[in-house]
Amino acid sequence: MQQTYTLDRWENRSGHRLTWKFGYRGTVGEFGRIEVVYPARRHGDRHVTEVSGDTVPTTAFDGWAYGRKPSLYMGELSVGTAGIRLKRNRWAQTRAGRALRMQVAGREYRYVATSRRHRDRALMRSGVEIRTGRHGGGSRKKATLTVIGAADATDLALAAVLIGVNTRNLTRGGAVRAFFNRSLNWLEVFQ
Repeated sequence: MQQTYTLDRWENRSGHRLTWKFGYRGTVGEFGRIEVVYPARRHGDRHVTEVSGDTVPTTAFDGWAYGRKPSLYMGELSVGTAGIRLKRNRWAQTRAGRALRMQVAGREYRYVATSRRHRDRALMRSGVEIRTGRHGGGSRKKATLTVIGAADATDLALAAVLIGVNTRNLTRGGAVRAFFNRSLNWLEVFQ
């Protein structure tokens, strides 16, 4: 069983630029409406991406700010009120080795890059795979969730929140670009 759902991009640029919000929203089959907001909140140099919806648990990812989204660096994930421990091997050479690993509600998950591009990812657990992708540009930008298997609301919430997280470090090329970008930003401190 495979189903694909599309979330449309939205933005709210009212007020000061530090209060601007971005994200995706749409209807995901029997799970109803779902909305991804980034940054939902800011805490100094940390941003929070949050997912809410009709039936999905409120899920938040808090991490070091990289543009408008939080990054995996010092990331924290919560599903409902439960904090989730994140693990990844940043020195691995393969995409599978660099995968983000987590355990939610007694289930093991892996979030892995499925291509060299930073837009294609997959959240996997035993019997379920949710492929995520972002397509288009500007106001026509969309995010897709392709569900393979019998996914539940927690699976969809995890996949959706990770759409609003900068996950470039899941590929070697993305990690190299992020390293140089952080290094150049660090050097600006001394000027």
